[in-house]
Amino acid sequence: MSFLLHWPLWASALLVYALFLAVALGLVFVVGRWVRRQPARETVVGGLVPPVGAAMTAGFLVWMALLANTEVRDIDDAERAVHAEAAALHALGVLGSTAAPAAAAGWNAQLADYAQRVLAHEWPRMAQGGDDGTSQQLDRLRTESLTRFAAESPELRAALRQGVQALAEARQARLRVAADHIPGVIWYALLMSAVIVLAFSALIHARQPRAARWIGTLLALLIAVQVHAVYVIDRPFVGAIAVGEGPLRSTLQQLQTGPAR
Repeated sequence: MSFLLHWPLWASALLVYALFLAVALGLVFVVGRWVRRQPARETVVGGLVPPVGAAMTAGFLVWMALLANTEVRDIDDAERAVHAEAAALHALGVLGSTAAPAAAAGWNAQLADYAQRVLAHEWPRMAQGGDDGTSQQLDRLRTESLTRFAAESPELRAALRQGVQALAEARQARLRVAADHIPGVIWYALLMSAVIVLAFSALIHARQPRAARWIGTLLALLIAVQVHAVYVIDRPFVGAIAVGEGPLRSTLQQLQTGPAR
């Protein structure tokens, strides 16, 4: 259901809430009818301890909260990586502008080519890995930082090498966060756990249909809110809540308009 990531938040939330609500009320109906068909089943269900269901629900919600905390950290890491990459490009432009005119000529254009390659080719498919062309652009920048400025001071050459290394590390951090998402098996376990919690709630209140519907509705909405929140932030660079390319695009414009300051 990755298409949901591109929906407005309210639309994807409504769909997820409706799905969980339908499952909860369906379980209430099916379980209630099954239990009330035979008095013996009602006796067995009456022996279920409600605190067990509360503990199951609490455990599930804690699990979801831990996942949400991890995903929020991933978004922070993604923002830092993008800002670090933009800052490294800007710093390289500033360093290049301090070199002799012959060495500095065309340096900003090469930096801009790298930024353009990232935005046009690598950014749209980061979750599948890095772009080979972007890697080649980065290798050219690394080579150029050594050959183009060979006549400059050792301090400037060292700063340029460090700048290119910082750029490479920021790119790797961005790609790592983009590819890091919750595996399908974890989503399967989460959804099965949610169904188990809702089914247990329906069993506990099977002899009270109205209470079962109310409790099932509230519990389904509580679980749905958590699941939807984790889902929409699972991929930091995709969807309605996504880290934008703004810092890189702003740096690209600066590199294209003239010497960095």
